[in-house]
Amino acid sequence: MPEPDAPKSFTLSPEVHEYMVAHGTPPDALQRELIEETRTLGGISMMQVAPEQGAFLTLFTRLLGVKRAVEVGTFTGYSALCIARGLPEDGRLLCCDVSEEWTAIGKRYWEKAGVAERIELVIAPALETLRALP
Repeated sequence: MPEPDAPKSFTLSPEVHEYMVAHGTPPDALQRELIEETRTLGGISMMQVAPEQGAFLTLFTRLLGVKRAVEVGTFTGYSALCIARGLPEDGRLLCCDVSEEWTAIGKRYWEKAGVAERIELVIAPALETLRALP
């Protein structure tokens, strides 16, 4: 299994990745806890976005003033946590996933982070959920 801090983007050189990690926003204690819990799932844990990608999601969401967002594929909720943290208090994130088992992990962390009220999780194929949107 690759190292947890290895670049997840095949287009970044090791030097650029190292620079991003050294100068970016590191994950906080709650995020590190979620990363570690996800890691216990084994090789499938590679589906989780990298911490620097999560920091970018928070920053990007906040900078653009996003009020509504959709995530297709939530897994254990790390990226949803990051997006929700970038939303204003009245912002909403719709998460589409088919696994109650994996998303249950995320829901616990969303509660701990105080962002659960911003997240609507729908357990169903994303295509069905998206087609039902206005």
